[in-house]
Amino acid sequence: MKGEDTVRASRGVIKCALCVLVSAIFCENAAAAERAELSRIVDSPTAGLVGKGYYAVGLRLFAGGGVLGQVQAGALKRLTIGLSFGGREVIGQGAINWNPRAEVTARYRMIEESTTWPAVVMGYETQGYGMYEGARYENKSKGFFVAMSKNFTSSLGQFGVHAGVNKSRETVSGEDVSGWFGVDKSLNEDLTLLGEYELARNDESYSIGYLNAGARWALAPQLKAALLLKNLLRRGLGETEPSRELTVLYTEEF
Repeated sequence: MKGEDTVRASRGVIKCALCVLVSAIFCENAAAAERAELSRIVDSPTAGLVGKGYYAVGLRLFAGGGVLGQVQAGALKRLTIGLSFGGREVIGQGAINWNPRAEVTARYRMIEESTTWPAVVMGYETQGYGMYEGARYENKSKGFFVAMSKNFTSSLGQFGVHAGVNKSRETVSGEDVSGWFGVDKSLNEDLTLLGEYELARNDESYSIGYLNAGARWALAPQLKAALLLKNLLRRGLGETEPSRELTVLYTEEF
């Protein structure tokens, strides 16, 4: 009897340990999913947030030896805030051409995604992309914006659709309301393809918008890298050739 009791007790301990292990795995996956929301397609925001209690540190390398650093934090369940700063010729020789100021971002999720409705965020950001010249960024900052995102899951993987409208704070070369739309498609658990089209209606210098694409790799639950192909329609301020950019994003809990 004592032997049987010992066996039963051992089985109970093993079952308990397995339950704890499985729970830990699922909790880690849930935490990874929470902190890994796609918050930007290429240059345009989605309805994604940094999870509450997490922070995200991003680095973007762009043409002309440019480097842009950004720090974001999940201040509340529905609120993400951040700061960014960078410049051109940071990598290379000669004097660094810093951006004129540190930029800010904040976004609040008004509607959570459901089976019927997309997630909707309202935000404000002053950070544009590319070189800063003539009191504006090459790709103007979004300013006040509203972004929507809806994700679909099937046997072929995850597929996300995104869209938004914005009113930029940069009024050089136009100040109309503009917008964008984009998609992301996961090929597997590590690799995601990205695509977006910015209408650029607030830039009167050209009649077409910006077409950008990219691929994002999840190197670890908390670390992601992306290769971006920008300005595929050959428009823009200054150099109009398509460009390649590299981004790295690290997300961790406070």
